[in-house]
Parts: sequence; C-alpha cells; structure tokens
Amino acid sequence: MIKLIVSDIDGTLVKDGTLDINPEYMDVIKKLTEKGIHFVACSGRQYSSEKQLFAPVKDIISYISDGGTLIRTSEKILKVHTLSDEIWKNMARMAKKEMPGCDYFISSPDRSYAENANTPMFRWLRDSYGYDIREVPDLAENFAGEQIMKIAIYNTDHCEELCAPVFTPYWKDKVNMACAGKEWMDCTPHGADKKSAVAFLQEYLGITPEETCTFGDNINDIEMLKSAGVSYAVANAREEVQKAAKKVCPSYEEDGVLSILKTLL
Repeated sequence: MIKLIVSDIDGTLVKDGTLDINPEYMDVIKKLTEKGIHFVACSGRQYSSEKQLFAPVKDIISYISDGGTLIRTSEKILKVHTLSDEIWKNMARMAKKEMPGCDYFISSPDRSYAENANTPMFRWLRDSYGYDIREVPDLAENFAGEQIMKIAIYNTDHCEELCAPVFTPYWKDKVNMACAGKEWMDCTPHGADKKSAVAFLQEYLGITPEETCTFGDNINDIEMLKSAGVSYAVANAREEVQKAAKKVCPSYEEDGVLSILKTLL
C-alpha cells in the first residue's frame, strides 16, 4: 500500500516556471491525506513558491525545496544542507568571469538572492515562479557564515551545454550538480538531493521505499524515481528519465500525475 507520494513540480505537474495548476489536485491531495497518505512537493523551487502553488493544502503537505537542500513542513524546518562560503562564493566568481552568457542566484532557507533585478532570470523567478528574491550587487562579498543551500546557474536555452566546458568539470567532484531543465544547473552540497531528502522523510515518517510513489521528468529526478517502490515519469520527460522510472504516465499537459493519484483513492 502506498503511504508516501513525492512529486516533482516543473514539467511534471505544471509548465516550467508557472503557478498554474489544475485545482483538482488540491481536492485529491486532501482526500489522500484523509486516507493517511502523505503528499510531498519535491522541487528545485524555493519553499515560498511551492507553498503558493499548493496554497489550499499548504498546511497538510510536506516540502522538499531547492533540490533537496531544505526539508520542512509548513510549521518547521526538519533539515537544511548548506554549502561552505568558500565553495559557493568561488562558484559565483567563476560563473561571472567564465560564463558571460549565464546568470546565477543563491538560495537560503528564507529567500533567494541575485545581483541584478533587471535580468530575465530575476523577473522570471519573481513574477512567474513567485520567488521571494532580493537584489544584492555582489553576492560573493556578502553573506559570510549564512546558510546558503544552493547556487543555480541559468541560461534561457543551453545551460547544461554552457556549463560543460569549464564549470562542470571543475566543480562536479566538489558539489552535487543536477540539470533541471534546459535553463538550470542546480549546485548543492554533497548528500543533498531529491533521493536523500525522500529517504530522510521516509525515516522521519516511518514509511518504507516500497510504500513510496514518486513522479518526475528530468535528470535531477532519476535517482528518486529509481529508489521508490512505485515511480512514474511523465510522457514529456527526457528519455533517460523514462527509462529510470518503473512506469510512464501522461504528460503534465494531460494531468497525468493527477490521473494516477486518483487511482490511489
């Protein structure tokens, strides 16, 4: 019997970077909760964005945010993973110097920060994702000793390719790097990813992998999909993601995840 449902958001439940979700999801999540089935929003998104998306059920679900670095309920933080100042500041400096075609931002448990509020990235995060994001002129000269969980590199179409020549080879052994769609490369501490976050919640809730169902669409979902007793890639997922999942359901445009959730009722 499934007792834990964990779903990615962008490309799995909704179109990337939007807050437009079928309201029927909220009714189904309420009914699942009443049956004792726990629902978790699991995303590279900021917690405040996830909370807005699931506003009608925000107090009855759990959250894995910023690619697995923050695990919490609506009431309290359960676990935070942080990058060292040396790591994330040097990553920011390299991104600024070596990749002029990319932008970047950093995330703390409460909000995110970027250096220019007039960029497409900043406006997209603020206006479409619903992020609490602030402008700070030079990230690497601030935030000493603060909890910085993630640095994300952004390009409108080819982030993975632009990171490949220099950035990825230099940092891939020092941090966890995960492609999150064509626009994002999420960089988080080792041990902080969706799979480990799900494992933490399983232990916290007393639920086994066999009692867990996961949904995803991108590279950063693969290990989470592999480790669950039941897993689905949406039909619009990358080919390697579909191969990693145990099953494939219809795309987010067809509310494929919703159709599966209904069968659990």
